[in-house]
Amino acid sequence: MFDQGSQSGQGLTAGERAKLNACQGRAVREYAVSGIHFDVRVTEGAYLRQQGYSVIPEQFLSRKTINVFVSSSLGYDIDRDRTGGCSSGPSRADPYYKTFLGIDDAGDGTLAHEYAHHFTLDTRHNSSWAGNFWADARNDYWLWEQRHGTAIPAFRACANSEWARV
Repeated sequence: MFDQGSQSGQGLTAGERAKLNACQGRAVREYAVSGIHFDVRVTEGAYLRQQGYSVIPEQFLSRKTINVFVSSSLGYDIDRDRTGGCSSGPSRADPYYKTFLGIDDAGDGTLAHEYAHHFTLDTRHNSSWAGNFWADARNDYWLWEQRHGTAIPAFRACANSEWARV
């Protein structure tokens, strides 16, 4: 989903869209090594509502999919460390799988890193600071291995998830 509210309501710039396409293309190539393929659909006009906290209005979200929301930058409540990305899974209050990407703050591998959290089932439970630190280090190492041609079976832990199709 592209944030229509970015750039004071102008939406993502051509450069930001090009960077997103490069990040998604990299993720597609890298995860193909582990047998993961993407079915990407684009939704224009979504927006990030900020009323003390950031939220995507429900009409833009889909169940049984990973919803990737791309904005110029993310609010502090989503991205405290300014890494450019954050992922979450369903909870009692929010039944959606989501990845937020602040494209101006994100590095080339941020989107692939956030996908790794979903693929290894990290987003199925709330983790502590230490648990998230460990998951980040583990996923970054596995992504490095995958970039060098090693298939990572742990990325296929998601095979039975409601959003994954085998």
